[in-house]
Amino acid sequence: MANYCLDTNVISDILRRQPEVMRRLNEALDRDDKLFIPSIVYYEVVRGLKAAGKTRMLEDFNKFYSNAKHLFLDCDDLETINKAVEIYIQLRKGQLIEDNDIYIAAISMVNGCTLVTSNVHHFGRVEGLNFVNWRAA
Repeated sequence: MANYCLDTNVISDILRRQPEVMRRLNEALDRDDKLFIPSIVYYEVVRGLKAAGKTRMLEDFNKFYSNAKHLFLDCDDLETINKAVEIYIQLRKGQLIEDNDIYIAAISMVNGCTLVTSNVHHFGRVEGLNFVNWRAA
């Protein structure tokens, strides 16, 4: 059994029923893998769907979200915040990624999850982050 942390682009693929992502999702569900959605991903998905007026997709997302595990980042979560600082320091020597992505990587790492993302260009620069691209066959 694996622990997966879902990135925003993967949630979008699921809502659009992208075939390869759906196949990998169903495999994970069949194995009883745990699916986690960080609060930052929730924010990005809901913000995007509401801004675009995609009410049906928002309903679908809320159903999916209610069946997933949730990972919250708050001011008392110093372990994750400090991990995010480490990632920032590591990345600033080369090329930074967005703060939301740094937090998503830190949340995944601290919680022992493999990050599911198609944004391998950004997340591939984070040392020690386990990630997988469900779009790739």
